[in-house]
Amino acid sequence: MTEPSLKMPASRNVILYGDCWPVVSAVQSLTTTMLPDSECRAIFDLPSLIEQLTVEPRAALILCLRPREHVFLFYALRQELFDHPALVISDEIFFNDRLMLRVWGDLPCMMHDELSMMITSQQLCEFLTVPSGYCPEKSLLADFLQSPTLPVGFSEVPQIFHLEAPLMDYMSLLIYREMLDRKITPFRMRMLQAIWSGFQTRDELITELDAPKSKIWNEKHRLLMQLEMPARLRDILYGTRFCSLLQRTKFISPAEVENIRSEVRERRIARVEKNCITTL
Repeated sequence: MTEPSLKMPASRNVILYGDCWPVVSAVQSLTTTMLPDSECRAIFDLPSLIEQLTVEPRAALILCLRPREHVFLFYALRQELFDHPALVISDEIFFNDRLMLRVWGDLPCMMHDELSMMITSQQLCEFLTVPSGYCPEKSLLADFLQSPTLPVGFSEVPQIFHLEAPLMDYMSLLIYREMLDRKITPFRMRMLQAIWSGFQTRDELITELDAPKSKIWNEKHRLLMQLEMPARLRDILYGTRFCSLLQRTKFISPAEVENIRSEVRERRIARVEKNCITTL
């Protein structure tokens, strides 16, 4: 379900979150160059991120990560991703990454290659002493910072999971439904299961699936075409399922998330009341 995108003025506050410090640092440098009057804050843990987004309800959010490795983060930020303009920056986007971006509101995503071109352009600007705020390289990041846009869709993941296992089961169900929508046949699903189980060479698949060599080749090729994936084993292993062991964010239940938000609001109210008393 989608709705018309709502554009906002260039954000004066930008919050960065990521699991790779060099990438976060590079994005922070580019952001302060393009928006010299903005406040750009980098955060590296989920509770602090929830706190800061509650404190700054109009801040833009940039996530430097692989979506498939942060299911628990997206789940915890379900409300924040609806209220804040958000952009994802990643080095690779697989089938499950695209699903993650879609089910959490059709979030925009920019690749590291585009980021690298911006960094090169920034270095040229500094060498040629170009006025601050100018960036010759048009990019998704530059457009996002100049005109942040709220997500165009709504979260398709209900806020009903209080343990990580049921949430991961639900994400597996979503990816299974997506494959059914793409008309993945039962044989191709069996092929995926075999590859996940370690039968990865053509001869191993022939033995495991009890099918001739020509059928294995044709079915695998069609499977990759349907999933819009290149013929690389890494893409199949990491891009066609969600794995709890690969999650890089600790699971936080909806109740814990709401407690964090409530504590922040209570501190803000107490601070306002204290200021009012001091003024009187």
